[in-house]
Amino acid sequence: PHDMPVSAVVDPDMMSSMPKGLTASTGMDALTHAIEGYTTKAAWEMTDMFHIKAIEIIGKSLRSAVANEKEGREGMALGQYIAGMGFSNVGLGIDHSMAHTLVLKTKIKKTQHRINRLKSLKQRKSVDLKEIYDKI
Repeated sequence: PHDMPVSAVVDPDMMSSMPKGLTASTGMDALTHAIEGYTTKAAWEMTDMFHIKAIEIIGKSLRSAVANEKEGREGMALGQYIAGMGFSNVGLGIDHSMAHTLVLKTKIKKTQHRINRLKSLKQRKSVDLKEIYDKI
């Protein structure tokens, strides 16, 4: 009950000093969260709306955010915020929480951890994912 923030500061100008690698990595993390939330068994119409929009915004913004363009940073700030609105209503899978421990306890890099999370989505949802991935 105490793990959800009451407020958040989402300031794209604060992102301008981040190194490109960190920008790309955190951007892929936001994209992975949106995709995970969209494909979880608990997803429903309202959360689908958030996740699809977050995927769209992040897809348009990530490259320019890495290039440190203002529009890209603003898009990523909005995209990650919207993704959070979605997945905070449905949660993420056990593979997500287990992956955090694996990254800390092993030499798996965060990028590989995100790829593995996306691959594991196929096993988590009991419906055919083709229709879902077509929308993405």
